[in-house]
Amino acid sequence: MMNNSSLALTFTSIGHALMHMFAAFYFVIVLAIEDEWNVSYDELIRLWTIGALLVGLGSIPAGWFSDRWSRAGMMIIMFIGLGFSSILCGLSENKTVLFIGLTLLGLFCSIYHPVAISWVVNLSKKTGRALGVNGIFGGFGVGFGALFAGFLIDKYNWQTAFIVPGIISIIVGFLLIIAILFKYISIKNISIKKSNESSYSRQNLLLIALIMLFAIFALGLTFQILQTSAPKVIDLRLKEFNITKMGVGLSVAFIYGFTGITTLIGGIMADRFPLKKIYVIGIIAQAPCFYLIATYTGVPLIIVCFLAVMFNSGILASENMLLAKFTPQKHHGTIYGLKFVLAFGAGPIAVYYVSKVYEFTQEFFISFISCAIIALISAIFAFFLPIKEKTLNNNI
Repeated sequence: MMNNSSLALTFTSIGHALMHMFAAFYFVIVLAIEDEWNVSYDELIRLWTIGALLVGLGSIPAGWFSDRWSRAGMMIIMFIGLGFSSILCGLSENKTVLFIGLTLLGLFCSIYHPVAISWVVNLSKKTGRALGVNGIFGGFGVGFGALFAGFLIDKYNWQTAFIVPGIISIIVGFLLIIAILFKYISIKNISIKKSNESSYSRQNLLLIALIMLFAIFALGLTFQILQTSAPKVIDLRLKEFNITKMGVGLSVAFIYGFTGITTLIGGIMADRFPLKKIYVIGIIAQAPCFYLIATYTGVPLIIVCFLAVMFNSGILASENMLLAKFTPQKHHGTIYGLKFVLAFGAGPIAVYYVSKVYEFTQEFFISFISCAIIALISAIFAFFLPIKEKTLNNNI
């Protein structure tokens, strides 16, 4: 019989893949809707703005409810809610219905991170490794979601690209209900960790909080800009290769799918090495990647996009462990909610920014130069985190 910790990690990993699939596959699907409805790309991409906003804003209430009620219960709501929202998008015949479906999709996406990350942190003995395994599925979700959407569009239609993943998500939700009913997973919140009291002064804790919150928002913004624009950038800059929607999906799948391995490596490193060093190096390495994305075309473009996402995913475990270190266990869901309000709250800003840059320039050069500058500034701020390295990796 699988224990609570292992089965919980299984459901959080599947949930991570599905959540990122639902949050990203519209950027491929929109290319087909653009052709069928004869509506401009910038107008269609803006339909996701409120949904992207809710991915962030919904995180705090989702985390708060999970702390006070049940993390497993909140995951059930997420799986079933995502499924029905995606099906609604697939059944839409106009922009209004599609907008409503995408908005609901964003709301249910917001549940995942504050709930699942606190679930993993409190049920895993090797926190970094568990977060790394979980993180693999996030990258897989973005990559496979784009590939799966491209495949379904080319073989069937864009409606199917929404409906089939929706059905899968509902099925997973009912499987989690069965696991709880048969007591393989507890509906109650359980922790195997001992509570830690921070040895940092209030002044240092405030400085750490301000620096990390800035870095989280900044890195969330650059990640969302790349995720939003990558399919269109590839579609534009690889036109000479007559790339299909399936080809765009395959390229995005490569960029995000394989970088999940980096998340695992980053998680294992976070259990063994100073978290601050991992964090700073991972941030500063993204700056030259974004600079090259601004100018490259063809296969080199896909490679530097891959590297940017690889460095971004490699620091996620260390970032989550830093937050867990400075927060009481009973508030983990809430603090991760705050984190993802900032990380995903950058989403609508990114969507709006990308749509405006494309509207005025018909390209994305300015977007990626901006990302390079933001990454560099974030690395400088993170360098000044007043963290005692030797104590960080113990008992997190």
